[in-house]
Amino acid sequence: MPACIVFGANITALAVMRSCGRAGVPVYNAGSDRTTIGRSRWFRPVPGVDVPESASPDRVADLLRALPFDRSVLFPCSDHWALALAALPSDIVTRHTPVTASLPVVQTLVDKEAFAHAAAAHGVPAPRQFKPQQLSDISDSDLPNFFIKPRDSQLFSGRFGVKAFLLTGRANAEEMLGQLAAERIEVVLQELIPGGATDHVFLDGYVDRRGAIRACFARRRLRMYPRPFGNSTLSVTIPMREVAAARESLERLYTGLGFVGLFDAEFAFDARDGLFKIVEVNGRPWWQLALSGGSGLDVCVMAYHDALGEPFTVPSEYRIGRTWVHPIPDLSAWWDGVKRGDRTGGFPVRNWFTGPNTVCTWDDPWPVLDELGRLARITFRKVRRTS
Repeated sequence: MPACIVFGANITALAVMRSCGRAGVPVYNAGSDRTTIGRSRWFRPVPGVDVPESASPDRVADLLRALPFDRSVLFPCSDHWALALAALPSDIVTRHTPVTASLPVVQTLVDKEAFAHAAAAHGVPAPRQFKPQQLSDISDSDLPNFFIKPRDSQLFSGRFGVKAFLLTGRANAEEMLGQLAAERIEVVLQELIPGGATDHVFLDGYVDRRGAIRACFARRRLRMYPRPFGNSTLSVTIPMREVAAARESLERLYTGLGFVGLFDAEFAFDARDGLFKIVEVNGRPWWQLALSGGSGLDVCVMAYHDALGEPFTVPSEYRIGRTWVHPIPDLSAWWDGVKRGDRTGGFPVRNWFTGPNTVCTWDDPWPVLDELGRLARITFRKVRRTS
C-alpha cells in the first residue's frame, strides 16, 4: 500500500498515525519534533533527513523526491505544515498527494483577517472584527467585549504561549497593540461572544476532491483549559439537527471557497441573536481527530483513499454521545470548573474509559509515558513556585 506520511507531532499527529496504522497503511513521520509520537507503535521516521516545521516547500519537495517509494499521501498536522504542503510543486503532488485545499484557500483559513472577510463575503455569521488602526471605532463601554487575536495563531502561540490577549481598557489595548506592532506581529480585534464552554460547537469531517461533504459530525465542547482561550479538553458528539444552521453556513462557505480536505470548524452560539457564529476553520487534522473514528466516521482513512483516487464508503449515521478527552489538561479544566461552581462533564476519570482518549489506548499504550512525564514536570514546577 502507498505510505501515509504525517508532518507534525503531538496529539494531532498521534491521532493520524493511529487511524492510518489501524487500517493497515504504512505510516511514516516527517519532521524533527517527536513530542508524544516517538513512543507510538506506529512511529517510524521517514527515510532521509528530518525537516523542521519552518521548512520551505522546496526543502520538503527535495525530501519527497529522495524517498525510496513512488507514492504516498501527506497529512499536515499544523497550519504551517498545511501551508508548506499546499505549496508543493505539481511534479511532486502527482506522486505524493497532500490532504489539503489549494494554497489560496489554506492561506485564507490560516489568516484570521482574511478568514473574516471570506465569512462576510459568503454570508456566514461571525463575530465582529476590527483592524488595530480601527481601535477608535470601538467605544469605551464595548471595548472589554473585544480581545486581541493573532492573524497567524501558530506563530503567536509559539511566541507568547497563549492564543489571544484579553483587554482591560483603552490604555491597555493601545499599549499591547503598540508592542505587537513593534515586533511586527499582525493581529486583529475580535468580539468575544458571551457564553461558556458548552456554547461552542464544532463540525468535523471531510470534503472530497470533487467538493462534496462526504462526512460530517457535530460535537459540543464540555470543558476547556485554560479559559477563555484554551483548547477543548472534553467533547461529546451531538445530533446534527441541533446545529443545522451552522451546517448550512459551513456548506455555503466551502462552496464559495472551493474547499476540499479534512476540516474542523468552530462555531460559538450567540444567545443575543440566536445565531451560530463561525470562529475559525482548521483545514487539516485537529486535536480531537480520534473522535471521528470513535463516532464511526474515520475521516483519515477516507482522505487517504480519496487522495489515491480510490472509492470509499461512508456510514449513513454517526454515533451520538461519544466523548473525547485529553486526560491531563482535563483534570485542570475540571478543577477550574469546580472552583467556579461549574461541574459540567462530571468527574474526569470516568471519561478516560468511555470513549476516545488522546494518549491512552490499549493498542498503543506507550505514549502515555510521555504524558505522565509532562505531568510530573508541571507538578514539579508548581511545587517550586510555591515553596
